[in-house]
Amino acid sequence: MWQRLVFLLLYFLIQTYGYSELTDKSNNSSTPLDISDHDSKNNDVFRQLLNQETIIRMSLVKNVHTLSKDMLDLKKSMETLESFKRKTDSEMATLKKEVDNLKRENQRLELENRRYEETFNATTENFTKIDENFQQVVDQLEEKRESFETNTSEVLANLKVEVRYLSVTLLDLNKHTLEIDKRISDKIQEKYKQLSLRLNTSVENLNNDIMTTNKSMSDLKDSQNSIENFITMNINKTLEDMRAEVKQSKYDQLQLSSTVSSLEVFRMNLTNNLHGRPKNVGFSASVTSPNSSWNSGTLVFSSVITNEGKGYNPSNGIFTAPTGGVYVFFVNVQSYYRKTIYADIVLNGSTKVKTMAHSNYNDAGPNMVVLTIEKGDAVWVRYSSGQGYYSSGSITTFSGFLI
Repeated sequence: MWQRLVFLLLYFLIQTYGYSELTDKSNNSSTPLDISDHDSKNNDVFRQLLNQETIIRMSLVKNVHTLSKDMLDLKKSMETLESFKRKTDSEMATLKKEVDNLKRENQRLELENRRYEETFNATTENFTKIDENFQQVVDQLEEKRESFETNTSEVLANLKVEVRYLSVTLLDLNKHTLEIDKRISDKIQEKYKQLSLRLNTSVENLNNDIMTTNKSMSDLKDSQNSIENFITMNINKTLEDMRAEVKQSKYDQLQLSSTVSSLEVFRMNLTNNLHGRPKNVGFSASVTSPNSSWNSGTLVFSSVITNEGKGYNPSNGIFTAPTGGVYVFFVNVQSYYRKTIYADIVLNGSTKVKTMAHSNYNDAGPNMVVLTIEKGDAVWVRYSSGQGYYSSGSITTFSGFLI
């Protein structure tokens, strides 16, 4: 539509500016020279007019060209405007959608806001009720506290009276307990002396019988069994008497238990002696030279100093008990120059105590343990951590003996 309007406008301008009143309303670019009827003056004027008309026409043509160019620019501008309009329409549609979305979101937020306001109002009411209830609880607690303080004062007064009576009672009881402990201790010492005397007498009689008799081994064994039974009966009788005398006191029962344990050990040692246990079991051994790289396995003390009972094996560093009983084991592992070494005394592979020699100049790592072991149990020194050990003049040693 706008293109057709531009075309009509151009056509109108060309027709209008191409019309000439001086050329008998014809669109000619020149004027006829047939002017013979006019005088020379009019001819000059007419020529001037023709020249002016020519100049005007040229100006008009130039203006028409300029106008055409402007129309083309206007056309381009219209196209740009049309493109901008389309783009604007697209953006407007997008904005409209976003506005719709915002409206819906606003409606949703308004609904949520109303719900939140309702929840807030309900919460406010709940807090108001809680404050009221809390004040009631505080008032009740205050009443209970005052009542409790009153009752507590009365109870404390009664307790003070009872504590005084109890203190007097405890003093009397403590005095009585001390007297009982003294009497029981004296009884135990007396019974222990009697038992020791009986055992010594029995052992002397046994030794006399063994040295003076030429009976056969079977008769000797019967005699040993008879004496052992006699000693066992005496020990059991003494223990029963002691239990009957001290069974009312917990402290005395603990003391009796310790005494019974000692007697049981003594009886076990006596039984082992009667059945041919070695009288002396003990060993001491050392390493022959230092070792800066030892870091695993069993520490073998290959240089034997003492080996009574033949329980220690210098080839593997393990002591095997030739008989059961209570043993004492001692070890000292000297550290190598500025190195640290950790070692353990183990019983059948289970660590009992540890030694540590720190990274000072040849530091010492001694330790001792008392173990109750059975015949055939094995004890040795095992590597724990660190590296190396030092020895000079039997300084890294391992020892053990039967009590």
